[in-house]
Amino acid sequence: MLLLTLLLVFDYVLSQPSQCPDVFTYESKSEKDRWFGRITLTTPHTLNGIWVRIELDSPAILLGLQNWFGESTTDDNLNFLIKNRNQVLDATSAPLSIRFFVRFDPKEGVPSVVQIKLNGRTICGAAAGTTASPVLHTSHVKTKAPVTMSTEDEFFEGDFSPTRRPIITLPTRPAQPHDTCGTVQIEARPLITYGQSTTEGEWPWHAALYRYKGANMQYLCGGSLISRTHVISAAHCVTKSKTNIVINQELLLIYLGKYNLYKQDESVQNMGVVKISVHPEYNASYLHNDISILHLQRPAEITDYVRFVCLWEEEIDLNTIINRLGTVVGWGFDETGDVTETLMQAKMPVVSTETCIFSNRDFFSRFTSDKTYCAGFRNGTSACTGDSGGGMVFSKTVGHSIIWQLRGVISLSVALQNEKLVCDTSNYIVFTDVAKHLDWIRSTIAKF
Repeated sequence: MLLLTLLLVFDYVLSQPSQCPDVFTYESKSEKDRWFGRITLTTPHTLNGIWVRIELDSPAILLGLQNWFGESTTDDNLNFLIKNRNQVLDATSAPLSIRFFVRFDPKEGVPSVVQIKLNGRTICGAAAGTTASPVLHTSHVKTKAPVTMSTEDEFFEGDFSPTRRPIITLPTRPAQPHDTCGTVQIEARPLITYGQSTTEGEWPWHAALYRYKGANMQYLCGGSLISRTHVISAAHCVTKSKTNIVINQELLLIYLGKYNLYKQDESVQNMGVVKISVHPEYNASYLHNDISILHLQRPAEITDYVRFVCLWEEEIDLNTIINRLGTVVGWGFDETGDVTETLMQAKMPVVSTETCIFSNRDFFSRFTSDKTYCAGFRNGTSACTGDSGGGMVFSKTVGHSIIWQLRGVISLSVALQNEKLVCDTSNYIVFTDVAKHLDWIRSTIAKF
């Protein structure tokens, strides 16, 4: 049945000639519930900012971008707006290509493109070339409200949800022939006590997890690239709230090399997730074994801005890192609750579990175990820096080089657990201890 559906969609797409092949073409690849297309933009005028409106003849669940030229929004699932305020296009520019896909319910038919407008001017479909006032299009097809993936609405919404939508593009920077873990091309700065900004490429393994929410995308959690095809994060980031139920991996998109949460960045790579592995002993009530591995759709390209971190290579006994300073990075939030736009970093010491529990017995006695550890200064540092799922790394000298190895995954802080978007500097942060989960991590990676 699945094969038949795929063939029907494929045949349908191939049988639909574009009204304007110079502007829009259907791509030959298709899936059971989506087809792919390409728009090519040219203009004799200078356009500062690009707005592309796509009208479909029947409702779609989602119109998403493959090359993340900008952001896609809709109010009725028939008319979609793709916009990029920063893009400039004029008569001397090379043709601008936008690749997108349309996701639909096969039971309700396959939507087709009716009309495309560029900054108010019809470039494909009825009255192409005109700039007439907008016409109200009436349809007898019953349209859906914008879809928000209701079957997934109860999963973790992100540390600072809701947040602004980012404008993102694919990378154009070529890959570098480098495949050693834990190295950085842009040297990390010395001791940082209070949370400070980073430079692009300083922590090249830090990943950003985004979720599809209707036609938009929302920042969810941090993560760490541990191989070309695997990102490690917290289990609570990829499960429905307070359950062990894993979310649909199709709702996730991973960004590597991302520095600014809201702006375009040529060094960014994005890719889907084909499988989510959550630790089999994850306890959603107490966040024990709060760790997961995301299997990427394709291998990451190793560049100055995208590299993977080493797994822990030293003694796993927690006592060996007590009082040792580790680095945490993330977008976090400041004392006023505002999300930081650029990646932040802070160094903080690991403390004993006893010290952690005694600092706030009611809270930490519930959320610590022999597979977690606590860190922080409790003096105005860092509880604000770092997102759920992000990593804590430690440097190690090997010969004349420094490599970085992953020891912890941010699980929670008092502020995050209480869902307060404020910086709580009086409490420690709880980390899932990567060193205590190495066997599971390695076996999971080896299987996929």
